[in-house]
Amino acid sequence: MMNRTLTSILAVACSLVVTLGVRADQPSVRHAPPFPEIVVAPKAEGQAAERYQVLRGDFHIHTIRSDGKLTPEDRVRESWEFGFDVIAITDHRNFVAHDEAQPVADQLGMILIRGMETGLHRMEHLVALDFEPDYTPRDEHSWDTEQDGPRVHYREQWPKLTGAGALMFWAHPHVGTDSEGQWVAETGKPLETPWQHAMREPIEWALDQQLLHGIEIRNHTIRAGWGVVRDRGTLWYPMALDWAVEHGLTVFANSDIHGWRKDSGAPDEDESATLVLVRERTPEGVMEALRAGRTVGHFAGMLAAPQAAAEMLIEGLTHVAYRCGGEGPTHVRIENRGPVPLTARLVSPDLEPVEIGAYQSVLLELDATPEELEIQWMNVLVRSDTSLITRHAPHP
Repeated sequence: MMNRTLTSILAVACSLVVTLGVRADQPSVRHAPPFPEIVVAPKAEGQAAERYQVLRGDFHIHTIRSDGKLTPEDRVRESWEFGFDVIAITDHRNFVAHDEAQPVADQLGMILIRGMETGLHRMEHLVALDFEPDYTPRDEHSWDTEQDGPRVHYREQWPKLTGAGALMFWAHPHVGTDSEGQWVAETGKPLETPWQHAMREPIEWALDQQLLHGIEIRNHTIRAGWGVVRDRGTLWYPMALDWAVEHGLTVFANSDIHGWRKDSGAPDEDESATLVLVRERTPEGVMEALRAGRTVGHFAGMLAAPQAAAEMLIEGLTHVAYRCGGEGPTHVRIENRGPVPLTARLVSPDLEPVEIGAYQSVLLELDATPEELEIQWMNVLVRSDTSLITRHAPHP
């Protein structure tokens, strides 16, 4: 009887260890090189400087509550180990994992946003964030495009989800399927530039109705098909960055993780992340930033966002200093205060690009002092074919 009881206790203990993702012989280790506080100088006299924290986010994640391999609790713990500060579990068609994962998130000091993946039948995938818990799913991931069809029409259900408070973004923005259910952009291999993509009517309608708020410019786990493009040495959605600029959408760089993070994506690339510039480190602070568009995609050694967000981040991460006047050459110091390596090229005067590692500074020598210094940040994209340029005046 005692042996049977002991066996039962050990079985329960082992079950708990598996559930929580804990190994008795190996501690959980978090790797998260810190970002500095982002201080944006006031735009006009009398205004105060704006201050932001940079949070690493992943807003497209799956667990065993749909087709993922990890429990909600394990997924939170794994995300913590990979340096994420805020995540949303976005299982297909349901959001039951949120309440299961919340206690572990609270223990680890992580922010957890309620989420779900939904969309049109066999076509566009959409992710919903931060909707009310009493929202009633209906034909999620199977919304009909035909009136009087067998499922709820997307024009009926989409507004109900946003009416429940959801922020909606377009996941891995492929072009949908044809009548035979084949991916229009599916080639079995990544698409090469120039790519051919177009929005279908449901997306155009949602934009017109202001029901689509964001778009995924990078999906870390997709390695072929799904409309993904091989560009700048990696796989992403360059046209999605352009659409974000043209339609005022918030950009996301997510994992879409189903299995273990250590086994996903390209082996030579770090985990992708959505960098969120928040005024306060709370769920409300995160959602305010997402709705305001203060996000930057970080993937494959690149940063990508519309001009305002990219400029805000780079202004906070870097410091450029040089003085006017005096005899002899002018020395320009460029400091990188963050964990993301940067590639800078002086446009005026024209110099070769220089690599500035994480938390490093470089000193450049110029023959003369320019009235204004233009720096092109080669790995900071503001459109699919355009890098960020900042301008700097000399110190007196």
